[in-house]
Amino acid sequence: MNSSYENGKKLFQETDEAGIQGVITGLSDVSPHISRYIIECFGQLFSRPVLTYQQRETVVISALISLGDTPNQLKWHMNFGLKVGITPNEIIEMATHCIPFCGFPRVLNAVGVAKQLFAEQNIEAHIEDELLHHVEERRQRGLAKLREIDGEHGEAVADSLADIAPLLAEQIIDFTFGEIYSRPGLSAKQRQLVTLGALTAQGGCEPQLHVHLHAAVRAGLTREEAIEALLQCSPYTGFPKVLNAIKVAKEIFVTH
Repeated sequence: MNSSYENGKKLFQETDEAGIQGVITGLSDVSPHISRYIIECFGQLFSRPVLTYQQRETVVISALISLGDTPNQLKWHMNFGLKVGITPNEIIEMATHCIPFCGFPRVLNAVGVAKQLFAEQNIEAHIEDELLHHVEERRQRGLAKLREIDGEHGEAVADSLADIAPLLAEQIIDFTFGEIYSRPGLSAKQRQLVTLGALTAQGGCEPQLHVHLHAAVRAGLTREEAIEALLQCSPYTGFPKVLNAIKVAKEIFVTH
């Protein structure tokens, strides 16, 4: 076997040997090659030092939440995330952060998957509505956070909506930045990893990826880390969506 396979096998032995053995057994009768591909992908991606295991699983969990139709795989990766150091609270915050990018129904489904996983393992998540008593401040908070995260790119998006969909501009400022981005459960870098995973999984969000790749660098990710986050999506979203995302990254990071 090649080195990627051996690296992947070692990773699974260290983190979830029973889980991957179940995958291998389930595929052995009709498609044993797919289990090899899975192990090789893990071995190839996770052996790259650009992102930590926690960062990689942050991207994967967010991409699967955004896809919305992979509950079994989402549960597996939430569990894998716990094994590599992501906290239960962070998993719920990742789901919460996906709301502006993939909508409430997919996030509600993801929270249901997390609740099932936590119940099976007797895990408690302690999430609070920290901003409940500060709703009246969210416009000011949202404008400040928009400038902090997206800079002129975010303000340009909001301004472009003023004459045709001012309500949408208000929602982006008040809800996305005044509420979601202002919650304390994730760092700015974690939030941008979630955003990159969610937008890549959605597909067709290249203008938004353009804004949020800039935001990722503003939040403290290096260009290499931001690109690696896009690459991490390929086994879960497919190559076409990642190719489109990489094209946006190339426009930003290579030609400018």
